Amino acid sequence: MEKKKLLIDDLLMKINLISKHETGKELELDTTSLGNPVERKKFLKTMKTLKLSHLEITKHLSNLQSDEILKKALLSSSKTVVRLYAIEAFDLSPRDVGSPSDPYLIIKCNNKTYNERKNYQLDEPNPKFHKCYDFEGIFPGCSPLTIDCMDYDTLFGDELIGTTVVDLEDRYFSIEWSTLREKPIEFRQIYHESTSLSQGVIKMWVEINAANIPLAEQKKWDITPKPPVPIEVRICILNCKGIPMMDFEGTSDVFFKGYFNSSEEI
Repeated sequence: MEKKKLLIDDLLMKINLISKHETGKELELDTTSLGNPVERKKFLKTMKTLKLSHLEITKHLSNLQSDEILKKALLSSSKTVVRLYAIEAFDLSPRDVGSPSDPYLIIKCNNKTYNERKNYQLDEPNPKFHKCYDFEGIFPGCSPLTIDCMDYDTLFGDELIGTTVVDLEDRYFSIEWSTLREKPIEFRQIYHESTSLSQGVIKMWVEINAANIPLAEQKKWDITPKPPVPIEVRICILNCKGIPMMDFEGTSDVFFKGYFNSSEEI
């Protein structure tokens, strides 16, 4: 503990020397406040001003003070906005006989539900979503984020394809995760209680922002799909060698067939 304190004091002393040289004043910093997204963002901006952002000092200080930051976070209540970016899904297990499922999402967190039933996608094992969803969250005490992938069916009732559950508190109180400037894209397996085998994969990511950060300062990623671009693919066959002679006369009548993303001949 004493060694850790010496490291923190030494690092802060060096930062203050640079701050005095660059701005003429020392920094006033409580390192345990780096667990707060607003304070952490302020400190990151200060490091950028001092031309120290490339050293990842915020991350180093957060790691050194991780015990105190966690203790402080658990003893205080923080209002946040939980944002889910749902991009697409792959290889969804079929729930219809003789055809792929008609998938849509139901997303739940903290007594709020988004139901995309009216936007189901007909016979699509690899649906595209490209939407984001916001929830209010209070830490500690925030519920997990539950994503149900459903199969639409008017005759026999909708069926669950698979579920994935995101532990938001595990992320919020993780110093390593919370100090990431950009949260990583995840490929999450979905599961059904009837089997231990994966029922497909959902591509997504989650962000947790402080509720008191102005909306103008909260970056919202544009995940709308890019419009299709018409292209022309041209294959030039110059010559061929080593073709076996298949005719009785010792010759071959050579021609080519081409296929592109289908069984249709070109």
